[in-house]
Amino acid sequence: MTESEAIPATPARKSRRGIIISSIIGLGVMVLLLWFISQNADEYRKAFAELGSIDSFWKAMIGLASIINIALYPLTAIAAIRSLSYLHASLSRQSGFTLSNIIPGGGAVAVATQYAVLAKYGVPQAKAAAAVTADAIFTYLFTLGAPSIAVTLLVIEGRSAGGLVTTAVIGLTVVVVSLIVIVAVLRSESAAHKIGGWAQKPLDFLLGKLKKEAPDVTTILVQFHDQASDLIRTRWKALATTNVAAQMAPLLVLWAALEGLGVTRTELSLVELFAAFSVALVLTAFPITPGGLGTVDAALIALLIAFGVDSSTAVAADLLWRSVWFMPQLLVGALAVAKVGWDRRQARRVAS
Repeated sequence: MTESEAIPATPARKSRRGIIISSIIGLGVMVLLLWFISQNADEYRKAFAELGSIDSFWKAMIGLASIINIALYPLTAIAAIRSLSYLHASLSRQSGFTLSNIIPGGGAVAVATQYAVLAKYGVPQAKAAAAVTADAIFTYLFTLGAPSIAVTLLVIEGRSAGGLVTTAVIGLTVVVVSLIVIVAVLRSESAAHKIGGWAQKPLDFLLGKLKKEAPDVTTILVQFHDQASDLIRTRWKALATTNVAAQMAPLLVLWAALEGLGVTRTELSLVELFAAFSVALVLTAFPITPGGLGTVDAALIALLIAFGVDSSTAVAADLLWRSVWFMPQLLVGALAVAKVGWDRRQARRVAS
């Protein structure tokens, strides 16, 4: 498979328009969030004061959780491509993380970057496509499935799930339907053709109303079958394990932050913490702002407060979580992008 087949080209005009629209929406959301912060300045002042009260032990634990989060993130690429070194897996995954979180609508750029990085370090195009596709599938399933698991655990614990039930049911429905489609497409190319044909008409109708051209669903599903079927069939356990670990690592950072701020298990159980985290995580599937900055945070703070955490403590925990989980990984990803660029320049010099 050629690179152009693995990465469908998008007309530049549409890409620019999409970026402009995403940027305007994101800017609007950020303005609203800044207004909200200004209206709740006292809570944020209290939150910053609480951050100063964390003792040395929990500062060390929070730092360790951040390192674990960064260290686990590349393992999904190694699970898919066993011959891949940890360094090259890190360059691919961490650069993709940073690009997807700093560019409006950066997911497509991140995918293309991961393809290019893997190819740069000798991974065949077909293997690279399969690895990136498989990783995206497991991330998607975890993101939408986790709230359902959390609500189930809340019910088993005898706690009120409140308004989270609706989110969980929607997420579970989407996951079940997605699993049925994914399994069918992976098992049979003819199923990929049939499902693509069924999905094409409603997609044409919906995007036609928005004056946009729908992609060829059949081609996408057949390519997915060709790229990922063998990999997922033979490596699904390793892929599932590493993806769950990578997705749960930010939760470890949040747990350490709350512990450092003195939140006890009577105030917030581990199940409630998982529920707040997993429901807020769903918003990352709708990247209104880069990295879900502001939107995910507002949801997380609201859920922590709903479960009984003091408002200033919830704000402090979120600020610490963002600072220790998100910002260091962005920096690592920026260094990965720089390293890949340096290696390319060196290769060109040698070739010339």
